This record gives sequence, C-alpha cells and structure tokens, in this order.
Amino acid sequence: MKKSISLAIQFTCCALFFTLLSSCNLPKYTTLSQGPAGGVDFRTGNWLLLEIDCPPEVYGALNTAIQTDIRAILGDRLYFPHQIQSAIIPKDAKVQMKLPALKQLALGVSSCDYVIICKAVIAKEEMGLLNYNSRFQQTQKQNQAHVTLECYDLKEQTLLYSKRFTGSSTSNSLHGGERWEFSVQAKSLLLKAYEKGIKDLQRTSVR
Repeated sequence: MKKSISLAIQFTCCALFFTLLSSCNLPKYTTLSQGPAGGVDFRTGNWLLLEIDCPPEVYGALNTAIQTDIRAILGDRLYFPHQIQSAIIPKDAKVQMKLPALKQLALGVSSCDYVIICKAVIAKEEMGLLNYNSRFQQTQKQNQAHVTLECYDLKEQTLLYSKRFTGSSTSNSLHGGERWEFSVQAKSLLLKAYEKGIKDLQRTSVR
C-alpha cells in the first residue's frame, strides 16, 4: 500500500514537473558582431575598464562580475578611472565610440594602452515571473536585454572587438488558449547574456 502511494506521488510530481516545463518560456540567446569579432591580445599593456553603463538594479551584480572576470585575465594590469590621477574621461566615451572621443580618452589616460567598455540595457520587460495569457491575447509579450562588450586600442585609436549579446524570453501562447506561463525575468536575461559575452571574449582572445 505504501509503495503504491509512493509511486503515485512520484508520478504526480513528474507530471507536474513536465507541465511546468511545457508552460515555461525558455530563454534564447543570440550574438551580433558590431565590428571586429576575433578577440584581442591580453598579454601586453595596461587596460582601463570604464564604469559600466547599465540599469541600477543590475549594477552591483554586473559590476562585480566584470571586474572579477577581467582581473582574472589581466591581474595588476587592469585599472579603473579612479586609480589614474588626472584621468579625463569624455562624456561620450561609450560603446561605438567616435574617433574624437577616443582621441580625448587616449590623452586623458596616457598611462593605459587599451580600454574595455560594457553597456547593458533592458530593452523589454513585458512579463512577470508568472503570467496568465487569455484566449483574447493578440500580441506576443517579451522580456529582452542586451549586453555590449567592446575593446579599443588607445595608442592606435582603433576598435579591436565589438559584440552585442541578447537574451530574450517570448510568450509562446499567442492564440494558444488560456494558460499560465513562467518567464525568465529581464534582469536574469541580462546577467546571463553577460556571461555568454565574457566567455566569447575569453574564448576568442589570446591570454
């Protein structure tokens, strides 16, 4: 009798698990090259990591992650703006930096040879963790986040690496009847997209 009850519980748990899995909007991650994509040579020079540009709700986690990951590659050759005396960082020193801003940055941080820039945005946040989709839903809902990583040569004033990593979770029950769905939150998509981005930079670079 106890064995039958145990088997029934296990069957119920398995059925519940597969039901939840089937109603989960699995995330999708894509990569877009926006310039050179072959990685960089991390073996020489001093590197400056600019202040990351991202939503405040992910700043702590993302800032810790990128500092830890880049320091593991560069060691004491990694610098931050506050460590460089009289550092002048132009306001438009951001991803897809224009040549004038790059020249100004090179003059303002002459002790560094390269610069790393990270920008992260939450593009869409249309779903919560658990969502109810009615039979009258006419449009898809989506959570989406982008993370862009770039490396520049300050001495040569050239772009060395530029890729955008996107994470998205899309409602798949359009015209699919009434149902509850689990979705990956935009913050989680952003942090996972960063993980894929830093792994790509590490994989394609020389260390």
